[in-house]
Amino acid sequence: MGRVQVWASQLWANDFPPVCAMTGRPAETWKKFKFATPPDWTYALLVLVCLGGLGFIVFTIVVAAVSQRASGYLPLTRSSSRTVTLAFWLPLVLLIAWPICWVLAWIIGSSSSDSTASAATGVFVWLGILFLAAGIIGRLVVTPLISPRAKVRELAPGQNDRVVELRNVHPLFVAAVLQRQQAAASHYIAPAQSPYLPGST
Repeated sequence: MGRVQVWASQLWANDFPPVCAMTGRPAETWKKFKFATPPDWTYALLVLVCLGGLGFIVFTIVVAAVSQRASGYLPLTRSSSRTVTLAFWLPLVLLIAWPICWVLAWIIGSSSSDSTASAATGVFVWLGILFLAAGIIGRLVVTPLISPRAKVRELAPGQNDRVVELRNVHPLFVAAVLQRQQAAASHYIAPAQSPYLPGST
């Protein structure tokens, strides 16, 4: 898979050739993406996660507050769009199911002390652990491997638009984007003026 640099305004305006960003086939639809890139120093705050749930919440809030953001639409086939949607929602559902399982385990365990309740409590505890692990792996490993990603750069001095480096996109999409960028740049280059005016000789 390849990568290509575009402007954030280009991403927002859907200014891309109709080539699927994931497969390189002709695009059939457009899907909205939201990209965020935290500064490198925020990774030092990962130690807060060791403090437990509160540390994880603080880390998430800080990263969300200082990240560089860009959003817009990318061309996809319908099957690629469904794949991206599934890769986003499935890990999220698993992460939501994790605390639900533990709450159910606590309710069952506190309501009765017989062997059946103890077995059900153990099942829900282990299901919660399984859902948590699967959700984290899906969110941090599987989804980035499947979906297009991007690194949003900081706004350069004197510029009013930021650079977005699209990653994990198909080489045919990269080639089509570069071709469009070169065509657009050629319109801004004034043709060389002839040294002789017509009729001067």
